[in-house]
Amino acid sequence: MNTAFPRPDSARRVGLIIPSVNAVIEPDCAAIAPPGLTFHATRVMLRETTPEGLRAMNEGVAAAATLIASVSPEVVAFACTSGSFIDGEAGLSRQIEAIGAITGCPVVATSRAIVEACAALGLRRLALATPYLDVINEAESRFLAGRGFTVTAVRGLGLSGKAIREVPPAEVAALVRATDTPDSEAIFVSCTDFRALEVAGALEAELGKPVLTSNQVTLWAIFRALGVTPKLQGYGRLMA
Repeated sequence: MNTAFPRPDSARRVGLIIPSVNAVIEPDCAAIAPPGLTFHATRVMLRETTPEGLRAMNEGVAAAATLIASVSPEVVAFACTSGSFIDGEAGLSRQIEAIGAITGCPVVATSRAIVEACAALGLRRLALATPYLDVINEAESRFLAGRGFTVTAVRGLGLSGKAIREVPPAEVAALVRATDTPDSEAIFVSCTDFRALEVAGALEAELGKPVLTSNQVTLWAIFRALGVTPKLQGYGRLMA
């Protein structure tokens, strides 16, 4: 009998609410999650990563929460960085409360997870590397500044929608190197559909500072909500 995967009656279920175009976070979860957890995703339509597109997507989050509640998850993650910061901290808090009211379980969201991960590591000065359009970078910078962070540099690739997932890890790494500044304490690589987790560990060793990614901090927040503390090597200091 194949014992590589836990039986459904013994697994701890995690629900993911993700943008419809996202093809990266599920493989990342499967690659690094410890035994005993299963991930179950539902999607919300996202056509373009613009303020208008993100707000239209967010209108479908409650319906997605109703669907994912059907699997009785122990925790649900709204795993969209830009969708969770586009309307600031107030909008993020409303999202988390609404999802929790529907699912009846703890809720994590990527933008809240980066704030909490930085607090855990004692970080306040971040360089911000993203695949986004400038208008989204500006919104994220405002969100981070509103939470007390100093953003030392921002660099984006000017991409939207499906194009983000097609950027290979080597190009993500090049973006991180170009974004880093001497006075940054860490680099945050934003977007759950961006292949950054694969290179985070190597970049940390190269740059000598934490490299946080959207999928890394989301998984870290999920583990915290579940009360599990896996020590995972090769995916950055936060996961180790």
